[in-house]
Amino acid sequence: MYKFLTILCLTLLSISLQAQNNAEERNEKIKAYRVAMFTEILNLSPEEAQGFWPLYNEYLDKRESLQRELKMNRQIDGMNDNEVEDYVKKYFELRSREIDLEKELSQKLRKVLPLRKIAKIPVAEREFRESLVKRLQEARQKRMERRAGGGN
Repeated sequence: MYKFLTILCLTLLSISLQAQNNAEERNEKIKAYRVAMFTEILNLSPEEAQGFWPLYNEYLDKRESLQRELKMNRQIDGMNDNEVEDYVKKYFELRSREIDLEKELSQKLRKVLPLRKIAKIPVAEREFRESLVKRLQEARQKRMERRAGGGN
């Protein structure tokens, strides 16, 4: 019985580590793809990229932290009126803080990028998101086709 539990625990640990490694690998690929797209869209020189990426990555980390704060623990329909009121207030406060973060980023980037390139950042973000969604949909479609083909 002890051996069985040990093997089971090791197997579960192995599966967990594999999933974690896959997630980390996927995140690294997404980061590399972002770098490539932004560098192309903003036409960053190596010197500009060296100044841009630390500032932009710091901004992304702070924005992600704000978005984590906003995630709901439960559905709005399950909240009482006071909880909904608090949620709405928090939502607008966090959105305001996001805008402040964008303003702060813009000010910091003025030291390393021309204003014209800073103005293109929202375009780069939108094109990156759209392209990433398209790539994820294509990958999902290929997986579904492989599964359908493998079952025949």
